[in-house]
Amino acid sequence: MKHATDRKMAASRPIGVAQGLGAKDLDQATVFSRIAILTGEKDALGTRNGRWCFISALRLLSRVVGNLQVVLPANLAEFRSEVGELVPQLWSQGRVDLVEMDEACWGEATAILNVGHQVRAGYPWTSILSNGWVARCTSGTTPISADCDQANPIAAMLAASLGVTEVFKRVYGVPVERAALLDCCEFSLFEFSQTPRGLGPILPAQVQIPNTLLLGAGAIGNAIALLISQLQLTGNLTVIDKQVFGDENFGTCVLLDKESAIGRSKAVEIAAWLERTNSHIDAKGIESDIESVLSGDILQEKLIDVVINGLDDVAARHAVQKLWPNILVDGAINSIGSSVVTHSMAHREFSCLRCTFELPNKDHLKEQSEATGLSRASLEGDQNRPISDADIDAADEASQPWLREQQRLGRTICSTMQVAQIEGLGLRLKKGFLPSVPFIASAAAALVMAQMLRNLLWPDEEFVHQFQFPNMFDGVESGHRFARFASKNCECMRHSIFIDKVLAKRASHLSVQLLHSQ
Repeated sequence: MKHATDRKMAASRPIGVAQGLGAKDLDQATVFSRIAILTGEKDALGTRNGRWCFISALRLLSRVVGNLQVVLPANLAEFRSEVGELVPQLWSQGRVDLVEMDEACWGEATAILNVGHQVRAGYPWTSILSNGWVARCTSGTTPISADCDQANPIAAMLAASLGVTEVFKRVYGVPVERAALLDCCEFSLFEFSQTPRGLGPILPAQVQIPNTLLLGAGAIGNAIALLISQLQLTGNLTVIDKQVFGDENFGTCVLLDKESAIGRSKAVEIAAWLERTNSHIDAKGIESDIESVLSGDILQEKLIDVVINGLDDVAARHAVQKLWPNILVDGAINSIGSSVVTHSMAHREFSCLRCTFELPNKDHLKEQSEATGLSRASLEGDQNRPISDADIDAADEASQPWLREQQRLGRTICSTMQVAQIEGLGLRLKKGFLPSVPFIASAAAALVMAQMLRNLLWPDEEFVHQFQFPNMFDGVESGHRFARFASKNCECMRHSIFIDKVLAKRASHLSVQLLHSQ
């Protein structure tokens, strides 16, 4: 039986973000009828940076815009073919059309995103571009630099994230007093600075990564996977996520395009996508929570040396830290901001994830029960399973008719909580549904991958422990770095002798592997 996408569910998260920013009259049909245009300049699209900016922006825009026109300049046959192949495959809030230059609705567009350096007075125009580690964006009267010859897809993704943020402000009617449009801003993902001194080092043609774990294959994990494919990394990657894709993920996960993926493991699907699109990476997906994996022997054989986190679970962060990898980079988001925390064995004076993130004291099960009427017993188990008759019988009597309808619709426990939020039944719900947009997650992915490669390839550079954009709608000016020193009561300090043994064992094992491979 073909899956029928719940469009209200898919649209709920970006609508929720706009509401939080003070946007009014957010009728879904009206918002998604507004025209947005994605275009580019020939010189920019003739470079890898320009093409990466364009493709990332295209994948992001389809998630938040309902009427998207894609317009390419002439004499770009190869790239036009690539875009023409991608457009009909994209999941969209409405429609995505590849149109000719003279057929585009320039005068009717609510927002125009251009990959290039130019500004256009009289149009709702935003230009983005990147060069090296530097991302650039303008929606004002000041053009950005046209230079874009030093290839780096990480900065291109941040540029796309900034540009789509500008489009979102216009299409969703975010008040200018809450989030003004940007005028000629730039940000270096190597220096973590709004006033970069240079472009940063050139990326090697090929990067061999150590045994690496990607924990979390949701919105951040999707964008990280897209970057991995663009970076053409080599090595072994294990992807772990306990959840399956649901309708709500269409609005935030940039690689989720097929309805057939709904109900399937996020980790397995993302690993399979990487295997199909990046022949250099050996990716394996595991549907599980990290605690269960660590209790077995799946990861012991791989001796994970690098961990990339893209999740929102503090307990999972605490669990994966106990692998004590040489590099652990953790990305996080809320509805408007992105952040990254890095723990490095070369800088053990700074806090690990166990002393950076405190376990919450709130009783989330109580809040979820109050929001949905489900009993604690129903919520304590697998929240990805369908609602059962036993769940309904044990639920609050007043909620049982509503829960029976969710059961008829084939809802899981998790998606029922999200529907409760949308329908106003769960205003106290703190965990489950949260307003979010894909360009906040892609900005986090750019921060994460920048930190991973900085620490892996240039370990002698200044160590950046934590960095955040607290409000992406204010642009890169809101970004700042900070650091927290390790707690003397944390395992990272108290068990330093044990950690040294783990590091020595891994180094010895990897040396043997290298010797056998020669």
